[in-house]
Amino acid sequence: MKKIIYLLTAVLFAACSSPKYTASFNSYDTPSGYRPVKASEAPVTAVNSPELLASTSHAPVEFKSEVSSSTAVRKTYVQMSKAERRVLRNHLRSEIKTYVKDQKAKLSPKSTEATNAMDSDLKLAAIFGAVGVVASIIGGDVFWIIGGIAFIIGVVFFVKWLVRQ
Repeated sequence: MKKIIYLLTAVLFAACSSPKYTASFNSYDTPSGYRPVKASEAPVTAVNSPELLASTSHAPVEFKSEVSSSTAVRKTYVQMSKAERRVLRNHLRSEIKTYVKDQKAKLSPKSTEATNAMDSDLKLAAIFGAVGVVASIIGGDVFWIIGGIAFIIGVVFFVKWLVRQ
């Protein structure tokens, strides 16, 4: 019996490690059953470089070359004075705190607990099932008994979990 198991594992390892049927992702040829797609040629129109902006409308974008005096010029962080920087930091801190508080209010504790961990009965079923399978694979009189008992305990925990669902 052990010789058959050893033979099957050797065949399995040889089949899994064989590079004969591995996929080749280096070629970009089209498959033989498909025709290559022909690109449709659209007329190309000349566009001025200032008009090359992303927009959903078809109207051209107009640029004003001069800055009006009513437009407020924003300062960068480096250009601000210490007092302005302090005010900006305090404002950003308060905005971040309100955002985090809103996000925490949206998440209920029940949903976060459910996503963070598996049920304990399901964990125990997986553990005992894995121990049972491994002990059965190892073989021998003692390991067959241990594997069978562990597998039965795993099935009991799995059924217990299924009943609660």
